[in-house]
Amino acid sequence: MTTNQTALKRPWTTWALPLGTVAVVLVLWQAVTASGAVGPAQFPTMTDTMAALGGEVASGRIWPAVGATLVGWLIGMIIVVVLGLVIGTALAFNGFAQRSAAPVIEIFKAIPAIAILPLVILIAGSTLPMKVFLVCFAAFWPFLIQVIYGVRSMDPIVLDTARALGVRGVRRFLAVSIPSSSPYLVTGMRIASAQALILCIVAEIVGGAAGIGRNILLAQNTGVIAYPTMYAYIIAAGLLGIALTGAFFLMEKRVMHWHESQRNIRASNRVGSA
Repeated sequence: MTTNQTALKRPWTTWALPLGTVAVVLVLWQAVTASGAVGPAQFPTMTDTMAALGGEVASGRIWPAVGATLVGWLIGMIIVVVLGLVIGTALAFNGFAQRSAAPVIEIFKAIPAIAILPLVILIAGSTLPMKVFLVCFAAFWPFLIQVIYGVRSMDPIVLDTARALGVRGVRRFLAVSIPSSSPYLVTGMRIASAQALILCIVAEIVGGAAGIGRNILLAQNTGVIAYPTMYAYIIAAGLLGIALTGAFFLMEKRVMHWHESQRNIRASNRVGSA
């Protein structure tokens, strides 16, 4: 099989099967709800939900909510990544500090972020800082652990070479530590991104901060007539999560193209397409 034939075959196998599966699920949704097996008070029809989603998009009412959710997610992720890189690298290079901090990390990692939501609302109210704090609390610990593992997995020869060449401090952090541990960092960011989005939506539903979650709650409180709108915003939250996850996969593919893991994936794809 030639390269052009492989390129033509890959899009069909990549996109057609997932799209077909989604189409089947949508048809089943419509069939179950339209047949009356599930009442509209529990689950609206697929066509009503899609019409509500189209109405929200066309009227522009959905975009401020999506923007508010994305702002909370983005600010939280920036704080998580910056603090995680600095603190995680410092702990990875200092065994005593890492052993001392390990119990604290395990304790805070085990606390569900939703458990501290009442306290955070009491202090910060239904505001953007409340949402950002919850996002940071949920996403920081898994990312920190990935940074520690990534830095500690560095090849000792690389570190010795950097020391011999006089590469120290911030320069070693930027030129050696981050590139060498990048597979762990990208994985940690992907995990943190998913948790951050979940906590954004939860904070908006329970805490009342602006965003997709609050619109879900408002539609639910309006009554059965607004249930299609409620499900439309739930679908919007899912689509946003897919978009963010896809963005991280594309970033990983582009930034890590030189890494062995990405070379192996490309080789596997070539073998699978042959």
